[in-house]
Amino acid sequence: MENEKIYIFDAYGTLFDVDHACKEMAIQLGDNWNKLSSIWRQKQLEYSWLHNSMNQYVSFWNITKDSLEYAMNSLSINSVKIKNELLDLYFKIGAFEEVEEVLKKIKKNKIKTAILSNGSYDMLNSAVKNSKFDELISEIISVDECKKFKPHKDVYQLVIDKFNINKKNCIFFSSNCWDIHGASNFGFQTVWVNRKNNIDEFLPGKVDYQVQSLENYITKE
Repeated sequence: MENEKIYIFDAYGTLFDVDHACKEMAIQLGDNWNKLSSIWRQKQLEYSWLHNSMNQYVSFWNITKDSLEYAMNSLSINSVKIKNELLDLYFKIGAFEEVEEVLKKIKKNKIKTAILSNGSYDMLNSAVKNSKFDELISEIISVDECKKFKPHKDVYQLVIDKFNINKKNCIFFSSNCWDIHGASNFGFQTVWVNRKNNIDEFLPGKVDYQVQSLENYITKE
């Protein structure tokens, strides 16, 4: 156990494309699809942090629905049909192109993997099943277990409790820089999957490695 390591992946934005639903409905949404997706995602994150601050936990699926409602209202999109179709697509969210091959390579190397996500278990199980990752992920861990959202330390502690592993042997991957800082501050090694060439945050913790896609890190391992 001393030398065992585990790769821990954030789900949304890291394995799964948060723009997937709006991209799939670009024809119906027109030029608004990108803006809608951006507002939806930003509100999703903000609401999770605010629920943490208020100590009022709700399922991430409820947050996802409320965030979409806000985003649609902000752009004056008044269609129950579009809303329901977007939610259905988000529940069956698609993975980034390189993810399947990366997970296969990790499995071949006999390294354990886990998803650690704000997502609820029903959302995560659906996403993993839809992308056919069932045999490629060792464990799915949802904040449903601790009733806190990232970057609360209790979330990262779930990995330690589940695997009985040393923090320094946990390598955490996320496309969200704030999540990287949260995981690093907790004690994990971190890999920022900076898909959109964002700048680093001024927060406790640090980025140990930075790559543009998961395959960039796995290839050099």
